[in-house]
Amino acid sequence: MHSKLWKITKMLLTVLVLLTVNIGCAPVQGEDKMTHVEWSTFYMSRNHQFRTLCYRFEVNYDPFKEGQGTFSCVFVDKNGKNCLLSSVEVTSEDLAELDAFIQKLPLTEQEQKQKQTDMLFAHDATTKGFYITLGSYKNKNRRKVTPQLSSMQQDEAMDILKRLYVKVSKREGK
Repeated sequence: MHSKLWKITKMLLTVLVLLTVNIGCAPVQGEDKMTHVEWSTFYMSRNHQFRTLCYRFEVNYDPFKEGQGTFSCVFVDKNGKNCLLSSVEVTSEDLAELDAFIQKLPLTEQEQKQKQTDMLFAHDATTKGFYITLGSYKNKNRRKVTPQLSSMQQDEAMDILKRLYVKVSKREGK
């Protein structure tokens, strides 16, 4: 009787240890390639001495509230025309291409090499801003990440955002 009880106890302890290890190593949503990353903000900007090279795009999105996303942008198109939208409503369907792009990015937090207060800016220097806020408004566990984008990824993001502008501005009648 004692040996059966000991074997059952050892098996239960083994199962408990295995479950604990599996729970401790379980993937966290938004941090691996197996789950869909929840994001609430996509921001990309560049200031430059030449107006035609400046842009600002911002998408705020709450996947739990359809139609609650907004898209704002300012840029100059290839014909020299000013393109401007301010807080225009977008849907998850509108943002599908941008969402697919975000899902492919390595969204890990990276250390800042220099604090912005330590930098000196020349008046004609180019400054860039880029971040994605992970998490949703629902779970209140939001944090900004700044993945390093290659020049090809930056171009791809710009193309996606410009296509979004065309799509939304046609719908808005602008």
